[in-house]
Amino acid sequence: MILFFGIRPGKTRNIDLKQIKCPNCNKNNSLFGESTPNFFHLFWIPIFRVSTTQIIHCDYCKKGYYKDEFTKEMKAAFDM
Repeated sequence: MILFFGIRPGKTRNIDLKQIKCPNCNKNNSLFGESTPNFFHLFWIPIFRVSTTQIIHCDYCKKGYYKDEFTKEMKAAFDM
């Protein structure tokens, strides 16, 4: 019997962070976030969530922030 299994990304959720300033360029209304869950799948059916990738981008300076670089305000916005 052949089993098809692995890890695949789920649907990306976009988060508006317009009320937070970018720590790099201090520009207001320029941040947006993305949250993508990664699922273990069996025969292309998602079984359970393995991890979640969270990234914040600045439209003005093009800097990207990963989860370990988030400020307190960024973390609070993702928890909403």
